[in-house]
Amino acid sequence: MIKTISGNVGIGTTTPASTLTITGNFSATGTKSAVVNTSYGIRKLYAMESPDVRFYDEGRARLNNGMANISLDPIFIETIEPNYQVYLTPKGKTQGIYVDEQAKEYFIVKGNNPSSNVEFSWLISAIRKGYSETRMELERKEGNVQFIATIDEQNKITDIEVKGDDEIANNIKNSLNNKNVQPSIASGDKQTESANAITGNAVNELASTNNGNSNSENKFQISASAENDIISQIKEKTNLNLEQIKKSITFRKKQASSEDSKEVFSEIPSQKLTRVTEINGSVIVKLG
Repeated sequence: MIKTISGNVGIGTTTPASTLTITGNFSATGTKSAVVNTSYGIRKLYAMESPDVRFYDEGRARLNNGMANISLDPIFIETIEPNYQVYLTPKGKTQGIYVDEQAKEYFIVKGNNPSSNVEFSWLISAIRKGYSETRMELERKEGNVQFIATIDEQNKITDIEVKGDDEIANNIKNSLNNKNVQPSIASGDKQTESANAITGNAVNELASTNNGNSNSENKFQISASAENDIISQIKEKTNLNLEQIKKSITFRKKQASSEDSKEVFSEIPSQKLTRVTEINGSVIVKLG
C-alpha cells in the first residue's frame, strides 16, 4: 500500500491514478455506492451485482425497411468475451423484432414486418474477457476443500472437480485415485472416518469419464443437473455433511456449442428445412 504526494492511495500498485486505485480483486461485505448530489440532498446509487463478471452497453436505433445493423464499440469489444447477449425493446407498435445475425463486431436486427421503421433500444450483457469461468466464487472457505460443479443442463449430468490440499480434500482425491482404497483419518483427528469417506460409486463413474484428462483423478460425474440434487449426491459419495458441501461448492454452467445446437435438428428432413437462425444461444428453425 502506498500514498503519493498528491494524496492518491494505491493498493497493489505504486502509481495510483485516482484517489484510491486497487490492482487485484476487491471484496466488500457491505454495499458499493456512488455518492451524488441532488436537490433532495446527497444520495447513494448502488452498484449492480451479478453472479458472474459482466460488462454492459446500450443504445438506440431504428429499423430501415425492416432491418438495422448495430456496430459494437471497438473498445468495448476488446473488453468482453464474444458470446454476448442482446436484449431488444421496441418503442412503438410492431409485429415483432429479433436478432437475425450476431457477430463479434456487430449484430443485425430485423422486424417481422419487412417495411417496419420502428425505433428500438438495445442492451448488451457480456462476460468480461478472461472471466468466463468465474461465477459466485467462494470468499470464505470451510477448510480448504472445494467442489467445482459444472452443470450440463442439456444432458442432465454434472462434472464435479475436487480442489484443495487439506486432509479432507486429499482423502477424497486419494479415494478417487485409488479405486479400492477408502480414505482414513489419523487417530486423534476430530473428524470421523465416515465424514471423509467416499463411496465406490464415484470411482466407477470416474472410470467412465476419464477421457485421458490428466486431472481426472480429482473429478467424478453425477447424474443430476439441479443444484439441490447435486449437493445431495455429493453428500452420498463423500459422506460430508450438507453444510460443509454448501459452503465449499461453486456452480458453473456448461456452455452449449454451435455443434450441440446443430445436432438437435439433425433429423429434420433437408427438403423441409428452409432456414436456421441462431439467436442468443437459441436456434430458430422456419419450416416448409
